[in-house]
Amino acid sequence: MKKRLGPSDRLYPMPASLICGGTMEEADACAVAWMGICATNPPRVAVALRESRRTLELIRVTGTFTVNTPRADDAAYADFFGIVSGHQRDKFAGSGWTLEPSDLVEAPRIAECPYQLECRVEQEVELGSHVLLIAEVVESHAEEGVLDATGEKVDVALLDPLVYIAGSREYRRLGEKVADAYTIGKTIG
Repeated sequence: MKKRLGPSDRLYPMPASLICGGTMEEADACAVAWMGICATNPPRVAVALRESRRTLELIRVTGTFTVNTPRADDAAYADFFGIVSGHQRDKFAGSGWTLEPSDLVEAPRIAECPYQLECRVEQEVELGSHVLLIAEVVESHAEEGVLDATGEKVDVALLDPLVYIAGSREYRRLGEKVADAYTIGKTIG
């Protein structure tokens, strides 16, 4: 039997992305789990940020941001970007992590993150506790060491992305592959 838990803001797992806004001269980033791909053509992401975030202030200046995927081994850095206020401290100076310029947007990328998306904001939606940014993904970047044998796609095992578990407030890594999508379902019925 399943127990009713009431309305929830949790899915399992959630990404543990670092959203970076601003410019190479003035940037801030914060850890964000409440985000995801929301369209494929053109590709778009939806990112929910609290109004109080300095990162959101900088995103509004340029209308751009980057999504940076940290490795599971970098959980301490991702957490640092989530618990330290950009209003009170330069997170890049404090963490030792570095910025690199994007190719198509003003917001920089985080060099230590092996997978990144460059995004241009199309819409903001006020949602009470958060502001939802809907943005077109205009470019993506991956370190060659996380690409599959074809060199065209990210190999998630090589990427080893950090994921967040809401409720228990844990960081984890993904497990093993269990099946091929759009194939395994053909074995049913």
